[in-house]
Amino acid sequence: MRSKYNFYVKAEDSEGKYSIAEVFVSVLDMNDHPPEFDEEFQEKTMIIGTPVKVQAVDEDAESPNNVIEYSIMTADPDNAFDINANTGEIQLKPFIKTMEIVHNITKQKDCKWSLVVQARDRGSPSFSTTAVVNIDITEATPLKGPMAAFLMKSRDNPLRALGIVTFIILVLVGVTVMISTVMYMRNSKSNRIMPVRRIIKKRPRDQQTWKFKIPVIKLSSPAEKFLISDPESNPPQETSSPRLKPSPPIAPCLPPPPPSSSRAIERPRAVPTISGALAYKGSKKAKPGRRKEGNISSALVSELKMKLEQKINENNQGYY
Repeated sequence: MRSKYNFYVKAEDSEGKYSIAEVFVSVLDMNDHPPEFDEEFQEKTMIIGTPVKVQAVDEDAESPNNVIEYSIMTADPDNAFDINANTGEIQLKPFIKTMEIVHNITKQKDCKWSLVVQARDRGSPSFSTTAVVNIDITEATPLKGPMAAFLMKSRDNPLRALGIVTFIILVLVGVTVMISTVMYMRNSKSNRIMPVRRIIKKRPRDQQTWKFKIPVIKLSSPAEKFLISDPESNPPQETSSPRLKPSPPIAPCLPPPPPSSSRAIERPRAVPTISGALAYKGSKKAKPGRRKEGNISSALVSELKMKLEQKINENNQGYY
């Protein structure tokens, strides 16, 4: 837990004479932990020109007991890899630059090579451990830049890459939501939405003014009081029509007879009268009979009308 201690020591004799000394104690680390890899069998993917890394951990407290050196024990094929003794990065020999050279070195189609890596500490006594590393060699991808380097390094640990990408997406979404909220609050305070007032004006239409004329009945002679209109010949006018139908024409009065020197005294003619009763029958066959009776009554009425007009004219001439 601690590597250094200090305390005071007092030495005193029987006569009471004494002396005090300060003591410093340094605890030295003992090399009792060997280096350890995460896995004894590791799978790596190497792109030509890009190194792969292996790492071991030593739980000793101080150097040189916790300082690790890496080395290649055996490899298949031989003389194909180099390793950095301090960092543990493995890369191909400088002369291996293309996949054609890789195919010339080995006859395997999958181009999967393996090697045994040793990790040794610098303590005394020294401890070491080994791990088998299988490396799949592929060509370089057309991706360039930091994103390509990140993807290449993350091929060995896809969960870490997925976590980083998820974190970036969440950060971008959070920033977008914050900016949208601030802009909405700012606009809601500065710009208040007021109701829009619209005045709808109707276009004037060319409407015709309706002029209703009240018919004025002027009686030129007293005989017009007795004019009887035929209900069948003059049907009632429809009130729903906008225009009034003209009144049916009236036959002109007969011209007066030529003057005579001697007027014959005529007897007043008796106006014939007709009385009758109409009975309604619900059968459909009664309709033609009703029409015939109506025609006969209209003919009689018109004949009576002419006779009345003649009689009135003759009486009017007697006054003159």
